[in-house]
Amino acid sequence: MKRDFSLIVLGVLLGAISMNIHLASRLDTLYLDREKLRVSLYETTERLKKIEAQWQDHRTMLVREVEIQFSKETQDVFLEVALRQAVIKLTQELVGEKLDLLSPYLAVQLLDRRIVEADNGRYRLFVRTLILSEKTTYILDYEPLTAQSDDEP
Repeated sequence: MKRDFSLIVLGVLLGAISMNIHLASRLDTLYLDREKLRVSLYETTERLKKIEAQWQDHRTMLVREVEIQFSKETQDVFLEVALRQAVIKLTQELVGEKLDLLSPYLAVQLLDRRIVEADNGRYRLFVRTLILSEKTTYILDYEPLTAQSDDEP
């Protein structure tokens, strides 16, 4: 009985020792893999932080150009060029402004119902469409003013 018991204990010990020897290399491999994954995770996290910071910098969109278009075509191309030049003088301060800080209402009111002088005449501008982006686009209508009212500047 003691002999059977001692053989069982000896078998358990030999089994435990052989399993320990067999699994020790596997545990070392798993430990190394875990450490490699930790390093890879750290590198990826740092790279992601840098990319997000760069994205935030590029995300701040600025008005880079103001484009003027007219909604109806006219025969007098020189008049449109003169009007475009007068409007560009009014809107040149928009260039460089941050888009998220630029008020669309104020951008429209900058030109809507505004009277400008161009090509030896006075014209009232009407903003039909405003597209706010890096290339801000105004689509305008205009009409000539014949006589000046008391309420007009």
